[in-house]
Amino acid sequence: MITPKDALAAARAYISAKRGTVVSAGEISRREAICFTCPKREINSGSLTAMSKLLGTLANRKRVPERIKNYRCGVCKCSLMLLLPATDENQHKDTEQEKNERPNQCWIKSNTSK
Repeated sequence: MITPKDALAAARAYISAKRGTVVSAGEISRREAICFTCPKREINSGSLTAMSKLLGTLANRKRVPERIKNYRCGVCKCSLMLLLPATDENQHKDTEQEKNERPNQCWIKSNTSK
C-alpha cells in the first residue's frame, strides 16, 4: 500500500533525478549488480510500481541498465528505475517489517545502517 511518505519520497527522487542529482554511475552499477541477483527482485506490476516506474523512466532512462528496467524491489515495491539512482536522502524509508524482509546483501539495508 502506498503511503503519503512513499509518494513524497518518489516525487523527491524524480525531481532530484530530473535535476541530475543522482548517485554516480559506478554506484548505480554496484546497486544494479546486487539487485539483479536478489531473490526479492520481481517483475514490475501494480499501481505503486507503475507510478514509480513511470517517474523512473522519465528521469533515469539513460542511467539504469536495460537488463533491470522492468523490475521492482519485492520488499518496498519501488521500481528499480527510480530506486537505483536515488540519493540516500531521496530513498524509500523502510518500515520495520520491510527492514526485516530485506536480504543481508541489500544495498538499501547497508545504507540505512550507517
